[in-house]
Amino acid sequence: MKKGMFSKMGDIMVQRHIEDLKKELEQKPKDKELLFKLGIAYVKIGDIDNARECYKKLKELDEALSKELFDAMYEI
Repeated sequence: MKKGMFSKMGDIMVQRHIEDLKKELEQKPKDKELLFKLGIAYVKIGDIDNARECYKKLKELDEALSKELFDAMYEI
């Protein structure tokens, strides 16, 4: 399916948000909220591989948040 103009703009905004979150995580690599937000952002743009990497890191820090991310990844 072809994406409309607003959908493309939304993806660009999410990409910027991802870059911001990655910069924050460089300073706070164990911040579970940042990891969760990054994982959700990846899900929003359909990048499940990177979302899965966030999930793996998050699972070591917070089981409940990692389950929420897992559910979002697989729309459970």
